[in-house]
Amino acid sequence: MTGYATCELRAPRATESGLAGLFKALSALLGLGSEPETVDEAALQRLIDRARAGDRNAGQRLYRQHVARVYRTMRGMLRSDADAEDVTQDAMLTVLTSLDRYSPRPDIRFSAWVMTIAMNTLRRRFRRLRPEPTATGELPEVADETEDLGHEMDAAERRRALLEALAELDERERMLVSLRYGAELNAKEIAALTGIGAANVRKILERTRERLGARLEALREDTGNCDERR
Repeated sequence: MTGYATCELRAPRATESGLAGLFKALSALLGLGSEPETVDEAALQRLIDRARAGDRNAGQRLYRQHVARVYRTMRGMLRSDADAEDVTQDAMLTVLTSLDRYSPRPDIRFSAWVMTIAMNTLRRRFRRLRPEPTATGELPEVADETEDLGHEMDAAERRRALLEALAELDERERMLVSLRYGAELNAKEIAALTGIGAANVRKILERTRERLGARLEALREDTGNCDERR
């Protein structure tokens, strides 16, 4: 892996909200502008019903609701923007052409079904997820993306910081972190998707978040040292 110029980075700490914000920076390259406001499951089901009936606008709204989330999840696991974009577009096409197969489940959101298709698409294309040179209660909701983020960081800097830290994780850790903070799935949904027990998902995420925090803090300290040398 080629090292980044860490003197240029301003890395936030790896809190729940900080990681959510970092992952949202990964999808900035899609050029979609601000992401649409998230709609509830009942509204999504109405969109699904309309899209099944041939309403193209409803299909476009479903696409826009999920494409950035799928992309940043895939980008957290794959080695390049191009790979992540290819998987995302293939997965979203499959989603929109497979709506007749979708059947709501009480505790599994539509976004988890979308992510199942995305993960299956990824597995068909890549045998292994290549690194980017780049508690007992339920996990808390992902907080606002601006919380705990350094105001001086732009999207490109946040991307570089996150990708460098993710590159130091193993394959399973990158997958779980990406599904949690990129896809915004909860532990139960991640468990259903990966076959890893929900309790173990929580433990791995807690441990991995600590490691990410240490790496991001090191980047912060490197930046401070560079500033002192100027």
